[in-house]
Amino acid sequence: MWSNVISLDKGFDKEIEFILGKLKNIRHLSYAVEESKDRFFVYLASICELREEVEPQVEDVLQTVMLVFMKLRFFLDNLRNMELNHANCALISSLVHFDREYENNIIRRVLSETTDYTLDGILNFRLRPLIENWEEMAALATRLIGSGTGGDIYDVASFITGTDGAKSRLSLTPDALVNLTQKQPVEVIDLFDKPELNLISAIIRERPCEILLKNVSLSAPMSTTLKHIARVVTEA
Repeated sequence: MWSNVISLDKGFDKEIEFILGKLKNIRHLSYAVEESKDRFFVYLASICELREEVEPQVEDVLQTVMLVFMKLRFFLDNLRNMELNHANCALISSLVHFDREYENNIIRRVLSETTDYTLDGILNFRLRPLIENWEEMAALATRLIGSGTGGDIYDVASFITGTDGAKSRLSLTPDALVNLTQKQPVEVIDLFDKPELNLISAIIRERPCEILLKNVSLSAPMSTTLKHIARVVTEA
């Protein structure tokens, strides 16, 4: 029997909701939930023969929690007094999804070396180099915004992330966001209170060069933001 436990401070409510929503869709995985005064625990189990199938799926979920949800919390805390409008969401999402492949590899290695999945503990004690990188990025973004010489907020976002590697073509319809280059749907994670802000994050994560809009009604700020992210084509 393969078993493990996920634990997290109960203040990470969105993270906990996301974890539970994902775990229920993993085949051959059993889990049970327990709470203490301050912490939330999820006990995992599967038969040994299916460990190689189940464990990577669990770690995919935890990777997203740490490098999207928890990384987003970090930047929201460190970029203080920043109104969460469309432009600022583009900047924060650029910070969150920056260096994704490199950070994914680090998270994979650290998770494989731990005896359990104490997510906030892993982040604070095993991933200090990542947090130091995030602190530098937050400081850089703050300086560029405050200097008044870096152009508008979109220029700052582009400066931080760069444009190299932006080669995906995306399709946005009222029902779905699809990566046409990879021929697969893009998950729009519920991170913010406004659906359009969730879309911005999902789109930036894909590093698109082109966004095809099909029968989509967008607000003016959303339309402006998409035009700063990639070339926008509207299909009649």
